Amino acid sequence: MKKTISLVLAGVLALGLLTGCEDTPDTPAVIIKDQEQMLETAANGRENSALFASLEVPDRFTGEWTGLNGKLKVKADAEILLPNADKIPTGRVTAREFTQDDLDNFLRVFLKGQPYYEEVPITKQKAQEMLERFQAMQRGEIPLEGASYEDLPDLIEQYAEAVRTAPDENELRLAPTSFVDNGYFSEMNGWGTVDGKEVHLNVIHWGDAGMNKTAFFIPPYGDWNESYVIPADHVGDALPHERIFPAFSADDALRMGDALMAELGLDNVICDRLQPVFFYNHHYLYGGEDRGGWADMDPDELIEGCGYQLQYVRCVNGFPISYTREQGNAVEHEADHDAVWSYEQIEVCVTADGVVYFSWESPYNEPTVELEDTQLMSFPEITDIFQRMIMVKNSYQEAGNGTTYYVDRVHLGLMRIKAKDTRGEGLLVPVWDFWGTKDFAADSGEFVDEQILLTINAIDGTVIDRNLGY
Repeated sequence: MKKTISLVLAGVLALGLLTGCEDTPDTPAVIIKDQEQMLETAANGRENSALFASLEVPDRFTGEWTGLNGKLKVKADAEILLPNADKIPTGRVTAREFTQDDLDNFLRVFLKGQPYYEEVPITKQKAQEMLERFQAMQRGEIPLEGASYEDLPDLIEQYAEAVRTAPDENELRLAPTSFVDNGYFSEMNGWGTVDGKEVHLNVIHWGDAGMNKTAFFIPPYGDWNESYVIPADHVGDALPHERIFPAFSADDALRMGDALMAELGLDNVICDRLQPVFFYNHHYLYGGEDRGGWADMDPDELIEGCGYQLQYVRCVNGFPISYTREQGNAVEHEADHDAVWSYEQIEVCVTADGVVYFSWESPYNEPTVELEDTQLMSFPEITDIFQRMIMVKNSYQEAGNGTTYYVDRVHLGLMRIKAKDTRGEGLLVPVWDFWGTKDFAADSGEFVDEQILLTINAIDGTVIDRNLGY
């Protein structure tokens, strides 16, 4: 029996392989969709009152296909994940900018009324030490190290200024609780102590649809950029079982995540992906040495306390905008860079002690509904397109040693599509994502993340590039 999408979809997601938004014939010509025409198609299709019956969705998607010279193979034995909805909406969404009200809310939730202190990149004493070191290099008293002779005057000036302005060791200065322009972007940045734990909160505001992001973390579980997580199934039996899987349940983790969403006032979001993880010592990967893969990791490099990573997504009439690890910020040409607009991403990491990491990137405003009942192509029509286009999109593999793609999951959800030259405004349309893995004959045994092999617009059957966002 086909499955409906619950609040949690477990699994490892990774980058897709597509290169453009393409039509369904064998020639992969790039098409930029006319969004008004797409809405007209969505509104005037077949009668869809018995939603899934009318889509002719089977219990599973199965089949095998081979390329012209036999080097490229595709095998499907996939569960089909459908939304818990009687009708499928189409909508519009716009980029959101963080406001002072958001900053106040983040401070309330994460600092809980405790003092919010400045981050200290360097103390007065450390700046004095570096100043004297570079002055000694300039006088020729010690060898040059870490800088060229031409760099020394600027470095000396930089550290002399830090000596004048940096705090003393153990000096705490209250951080601004509003945005401050640092010359590159505006941010609110600081830390505090909550329930005896050091916590950090940073909110970056680039403006418009740029890189707006909130990050909260408790060391050593992450930083401003990312959480330090490894999916548990990446390592298999390489590490002791009790070190990999959390001692508390996924339901407990979901309750923690949902409670945080409620406290933040994020009402129309659900968890679309949950997976057990462990947390690694980031110096292990960023220490400048070749450490090998996850399976070779020394257990001593793990941080005590396994947990879960949850990815939350926004909903439209209860229908989720599907989570994907693709950010949607790729460009076809450098000239298009100003139109980059990443997908909204909301991540929460929890241990048995509670939330240890939260990030909210490229936030959306609440979506508006264009159509409450979108008319879709039948599933057999979609799979006919898949069988043809999966070969077209990956025809380059025919020149290699042989590649097999395994389709294990097919997922119907909403996706934000933007016009090629726009930024900050997009159409939400239903798409079929075909998830799977690939096996290279030349690299057998290599771990390959599950990824989106192909995304097809459920309204008109065109192929979508999730990296480009159209």
